Amino acid sequence: MTQVTIRRIEEAWVEKAKEEAVRRKVSMNQVLVEALRRGLGADAEPVRKTNLDRFAGDSDFGPEWDEFLEKDLKQVDPELWS
Repeated sequence: MTQVTIRRIEEAWVEKAKEEAVRRKVSMNQVLVEALRRGLGADAEPVRKTNLDRFAGDSDFGPEWDEFLEKDLKQVDPELWS
């Protein structure tokens, strides 16, 4: 094991690490070491993402889709707003 110093860390990150350490009743060092391990992919199990980021910008629906978005979705239905 070795010891390192990390400079120019955002205050919000430090506060979040402190809160997590208190919540889990462990040292802030342990929280940060675990976060580095996960962030560097050194964990035995990869972090599972549960969002749709992998699909963003993935599809091209063609010009008909763009036309639909521009015309139909920007229309206000007066019956719904009266």
